[in-house]
Amino acid sequence: MGQGDGRDDEPPDEHPEGFDDDPEDEHAGARGPLPDPLDRLWLHPTELSILGGSVEPAGVGARHRTLPWLAPVLAGAAGALLTVAVLAVVGSFDRSSSGADSPSPAENATTTRTPTATDTLARLGPSVVAVLARDAQGTRRGSGVCVRHGGQLLTSARVVGTASTVQVVTADGRQHPARVTGRDLVTDLVLLDLQDEADVPAAQLAERAPSTGSAVWLLGAPAARTTAPWMSAGMASSNDALVVSDLGPATGGLLETYAASTAAVVGGALVDASGSVAGIVLGHVNGSATSYAVPINVAVAVARQLDATGVAQHGTLGVRGADTPLGPMIVQMTDDGPAARAGAHVHDLVESINGRVVESVRDLTALVRGLDPGRAVVMAVHRGKKALEVRVQLGATNG
Repeated sequence: MGQGDGRDDEPPDEHPEGFDDDPEDEHAGARGPLPDPLDRLWLHPTELSILGGSVEPAGVGARHRTLPWLAPVLAGAAGALLTVAVLAVVGSFDRSSSGADSPSPAENATTTRTPTATDTLARLGPSVVAVLARDAQGTRRGSGVCVRHGGQLLTSARVVGTASTVQVVTADGRQHPARVTGRDLVTDLVLLDLQDEADVPAAQLAERAPSTGSAVWLLGAPAARTTAPWMSAGMASSNDALVVSDLGPATGGLLETYAASTAAVVGGALVDASGSVAGIVLGHVNGSATSYAVPINVAVAVARQLDATGVAQHGTLGVRGADTPLGPMIVQMTDDGPAARAGAHVHDLVESINGRVVESVRDLTALVRGLDPGRAVVMAVHRGKKALEVRVQLGATNG
């Protein structure tokens, strides 16, 4: 331009007012000053020292000097986030009191699965055998259960009768001779010993009697001219039934069920819900609609005695009684017998044993036979007009 316009030739000012020489602030005029670090949601690593509270950046006003509490808050938040991340990785949140993340159905099936009939047959089938017996009364076919690995079997006297030897058919269809080791008419049980090299596996035995109302199975060997084992389902109607039969049993504490049964299952297994043998089946007694079984702990105790001596012992009061309109009465006592030593008298009317009412001499005898020798029982009696309790330590008698 011309010289007369009053302008010089100096270049225009490259630093307008309000700007400094920092190249990073080239556009600061458009966006304003950077926010304070404590006002941002993020911090650059070089700014972490501000959390310590010992250094205050220049230009920070009084309101920032009043915020030292932010340091522990932010540090705690960071720690909490780190803890949550770690717990999520290791799966600690997979367990809660609500049960929403309880074990999977597959895990539950492994730990609480109830055995099916097929499972029970597969496990117990080889331990349940058919028993063929012949005596003067004819030929009978029932079942037996192996209670000692190799060849000791329990069955019912209803199957064996008076026979001294029987034939046993194992799960593979082979016949084996067996000898009668002993009988116990109180429980109606017979112990058999296999006489050859047959190797029958012992059944898994239950540790306790099934509770009333629990599921049970009856498992027996195949009936004649069949190949499939007998099996029926039901529930335990009682685990303390009292049964009196002239031919046996005559005892208390029996298991009872409405599960269907036939002659083929007599001597077989009553199986509990866990798939273990809980009793030896006696079948129907005295024309009953239900089936009875001897609890397996009683059956095993009888088997041990039969194996050792050929007989089993049971409790006795040492009295003879007669039925009266007022109940069973003691009419005779053995000299120095259990009841006599305890202070019982002839003509005492027996009302109950251990609180269980007895209505006949047969009930009284069966109830006492179901108890072990040496056990102390409380016998409630009426002597004239007096109600008394006599504590008797039971004696022993052979079954």
